[in-house]
Amino acid sequence: MRRGGEGGGLLGILRRRLRLRRPDGREPGDFNHVSLGSNCQMAHALKTLGLRTWSGPFDWVFTLPPMVRDCLADDCRTLADRAQLETIPLPEREGPDITRGRHRLYREHYGLDCIFNHHDPAADDADFAFLQAGVRRLRAARALAGARNRYWLLSHLHVAPADVSSLCDVLAGDAARSHLTVIQLLPGAPAPRVAERAEPRPDLLHITLETPSAPVGLRLADPADDARLLDLIRAEAACNPAHLG
Repeated sequence: MRRGGEGGGLLGILRRRLRLRRPDGREPGDFNHVSLGSNCQMAHALKTLGLRTWSGPFDWVFTLPPMVRDCLADDCRTLADRAQLETIPLPEREGPDITRGRHRLYREHYGLDCIFNHHDPAADDADFAFLQAGVRRLRAARALAGARNRYWLLSHLHVAPADVSSLCDVLAGDAARSHLTVIQLLPGAPAPRVAERAEPRPDLLHITLETPSAPVGLRLADPADDARLLDLIRAEAACNPAHLG
């Protein structure tokens, strides 16, 4: 399936290079909204709502909850190990400027043929520096005693409760307080609606959102469905979880 996003071609490449090389002074603070994937749609939604103020490592990669758990458990050392990164050959890509990079270990463990869609940190120094900067910021946010980190994960693939609970277990060991909101999308419904809202533990909120349309790139295919998703995230973000104090 082709994953949309920033425009391709020479102009799209130039825009990405200029953005990656522009100094980014945004850093974690006392309260942070952080995307954990499972693709760039979650990060884009947080940015659209003015909630995401700095770039983390999961803003622009394809992930699965068990992969994120592994990344958090080793402080993203394996994710940012350049020896594990690999450029996807052109004949294997879905397009010249998409599905550009993979991670050897996560491909072996989780069957992820591509985790870097528009970037290639294996071959491009600017892309690799961008990945390193995101990892550094996430580490800083997790290590900041007294900080409160609101994590978000959005997926149209099945999210197993045990996987996100394990993810929360890792975050619970941080110096900063953490809370994870998982939004499980179920496309193909007659109308958009919240089918379930559950809090299986104080640091975890699981929401099931049914929608008629499916994700296409950074958004849901139907603008009305996408607006409903943004409204949901906005409303949940306005309610500070008790666990964060």
